Amino acid sequence: MPVRTPIAIGLAGALIAAAWLRLESGALPLPDVVLVLGLACLPAIAQALRRGPFVVGAVFGLALLVAASVAVDIPLSDARPRSDRDFFGPLFDAVHQGFLDFYDTTLPFDRLEFAFMHSLILLAIFGFTASAAFLLAAGRPIAAGAVLLVAAGWPATLAPGSRPLAGGALVLAGILAILFLARSGPRPVRGVPSALAAGVVLVAIAVGASTTDAVAKRAFLGWQAWDIYDAPKRVREPDRKLYWRATTLDEYTGLGWRESLNPGPARRAAEVDFSDDPLLPEAALDEEGWVEQNVVVGALSDNHLIASSQVVKIETGTGAPVQEAESGVVLLPRSLRTGQRYTAWSYVPDVKPSELEETPGVYGPELDRYLEILPGLPFPAWGAERRGELVDEIFDERFGNFLLGSHVDVYRKAREIVGEAKSPYAAALALEAWLRSRGGFTYNEQPAQSLSAEPPLVAFLLRTKEGYCQHFAGAMAVMLRLLGVPARVAAGFSNGEYNEKRREWTVTDYDAHTWVEVYFPGYGWIPFDPTPGRGQLTAAYSSVSEAFDRRDVADSLTSSDIAGSFVLGAIQQEALRAIRPELLGPGGFGIGGTAAAQDEGPSIAFVAFLVVLAAVAALLAVKLGRRELRFATGDSRALASACRRDLVGFLADQRLGLSPSATLEEVGEIVEREFVVDAGPFVRSVSLARFGRPEEGERAARRARRELRTLRRQMRRELRLLDRIRGALSVRSLTA
Repeated sequence: MPVRTPIAIGLAGALIAAAWLRLESGALPLPDVVLVLGLACLPAIAQALRRGPFVVGAVFGLALLVAASVAVDIPLSDARPRSDRDFFGPLFDAVHQGFLDFYDTTLPFDRLEFAFMHSLILLAIFGFTASAAFLLAAGRPIAAGAVLLVAAGWPATLAPGSRPLAGGALVLAGILAILFLARSGPRPVRGVPSALAAGVVLVAIAVGASTTDAVAKRAFLGWQAWDIYDAPKRVREPDRKLYWRATTLDEYTGLGWRESLNPGPARRAAEVDFSDDPLLPEAALDEEGWVEQNVVVGALSDNHLIASSQVVKIETGTGAPVQEAESGVVLLPRSLRTGQRYTAWSYVPDVKPSELEETPGVYGPELDRYLEILPGLPFPAWGAERRGELVDEIFDERFGNFLLGSHVDVYRKAREIVGEAKSPYAAALALEAWLRSRGGFTYNEQPAQSLSAEPPLVAFLLRTKEGYCQHFAGAMAVMLRLLGVPARVAAGFSNGEYNEKRREWTVTDYDAHTWVEVYFPGYGWIPFDPTPGRGQLTAAYSSVSEAFDRRDVADSLTSSDIAGSFVLGAIQQEALRAIRPELLGPGGFGIGGTAAAQDEGPSIAFVAFLVVLAAVAALLAVKLGRRELRFATGDSRALASACRRDLVGFLADQRLGLSPSATLEEVGEIVEREFVVDAGPFVRSVSLARFGRPEEGERAARRARRELRTLRRQMRRELRLLDRIRGALSVRSLTA
């Protein structure tokens, strides 16, 4: 075994161990990791010593047993025949429990607290390292590279970190180095400069791509854990597009939004009735206007019952204890279980822009909490007399309050955006349009961090202008409250995917989202979505809805002094923009608070597929272009040389290397021996084109090209499909 192979195996083991150990926190168990890596190399050593498959299998089995003993901390002596103690039962239980823990635990996890997860990681390191080492020892570097890609990519999808694709670029560099070390051939150093340059360029492109908003996406586990072995949540009825709300964030602390549901005591109830909620409009009591939702839980690990906004009634399906909270939120003492069913009825008004435009900006005292900028500090309502003066007095009286003072510029910006809007609806529409397209904001799941001491949403609105759905929804709700319009942040899921035959919505974690709910007297809480590129509500009033009534909104807003062209221009841009789903986030719903849902970006697998596809296309284009350039000449001798080089390149791609000094006859002999085809006509035509008289050379060169095409076609017929693909993707012909 060449000395390069052990180095490649060692590098592969280090790469795999580093990738998986990123999922843990705490002191590094270096002795266990080194022992597991050493055990994983034993089958490769047996393979390198050219032992039979039985011996290699026996070595692997023994190494696996020892590695399992180390991983689960169970003495191997317990696995002996007729032992009173059990080894395999606890081993399988540890693997099973460790696997399940990955879908109930935030990453990175504490290895001391979650010992089964740590055991599973050690076994993963052993398995992947053993596979990669065996393939490298067997002279299969491409297969080993594929194993390394999976081994390093899998943990990255669980905990990608702050720069997931930058880390992926480093993994790519490691894989390229391993493949370089594992190369074979009589000229081990040939092409090193070009290979090194290509590798550096490829890694640089990957690092650069990792900093772009298009591909630099985060994905992580949060308060809503989704089990890989279960189905997603399904909702039967309705066929209209609605958002599914899990909870509301009613309290703004000046730093972020948080839940403030004030749940009542737990009680056993098969039905929960919210019809006495003072914020439900009178029309909500008419059952004819209710939207029924029959929910089947597949994999949602949370204790919130999810339904459309303005829930009037929920039948839990059981007599289990429940807690009724404000805003129609129902909490269970334990997480929803797989297969659990319940039915919810919600009031979803079918309201037009003109109707919302006519609603007054005067609200009762029960809405004061939804006008608070700081806890206990409500701002004057939209329709209050001398409102501007009252707001100025609040800021002046609390001049020394840092959190409140930080929002003075936000208030001024909100006033500037809505202009002379005559209604809360016009103000909400203007703010939604400004955040979505007209304010210069960028959707970014890894937003830049402000260096100032400003509250997060203030920095987002006035400085960074980069964020995801929590930033946009939280910012719009704050600006509405500063303007005296009751607002809050809603968190849950966008509509999901609809199955027309089954009349069923399928909602997954990719649909997790946050948006804004604005209160309108007579209609209740109405959703708005300020996040760019989001929104699939079926609502005539919403500028992000397919059913948006442009004519009605134009007529209703013409009478107000708001800059109608500003709002309608944004509406035209946003109304047809496609929705983008999102991933769960780790930090909570609010920017500074409880649970967060994060918008989705392209999956790592999809990005990797595009990268591979682009690389294959580039390689084929380079090979085709080089071949065409060879024949871009009218000289018969140059054409003859091009024919010979083309055939030598074909053979090189099939791993049939030739000495540079090989004669044309020797090339023909290799073709006849390896492919059992007659290369004589080709050899004679090329020889005549190179060494014949000038008047014969031109005809011989044309004949040589025809013979070359015939010869290549005959050789391809003798190849298996896998060999053809491997030849097409080989780069040996570029250096042959």
